[in-house]
Amino acid sequence: MGSAIKFNWVLQLSVSEEPVAGNCYEFTKVGNRVFPIETPIDLIDLNRNAIAKIRIKSFQNITDKTIGEYQVIKVYSGIEKEVLTNYWIENEK
Repeated sequence: MGSAIKFNWVLQLSVSEEPVAGNCYEFTKVGNRVFPIETPIDLIDLNRNAIAKIRIKSFQNITDKTIGEYQVIKVYSGIEKEVLTNYWIENEK
């Protein structure tokens, strides 16, 4: 008997719109997860494209689901976005 919990240092979501620096957004993930609070991590989309640098403000585990809120620190663009996207794609292997 036990409970599966994933420790995440990246938030991977389906991103429909480009986030805005300074804004806060809510998220929901299937399964129970643990994120670092107030520590910068990357936001990536489902294809592992780097989207933004974020801080998890709060999260809560409920039955087979994690809900939370993050704040966007910086939206990636240009060469920075390309390099970080390559990093996340390479780390998938």
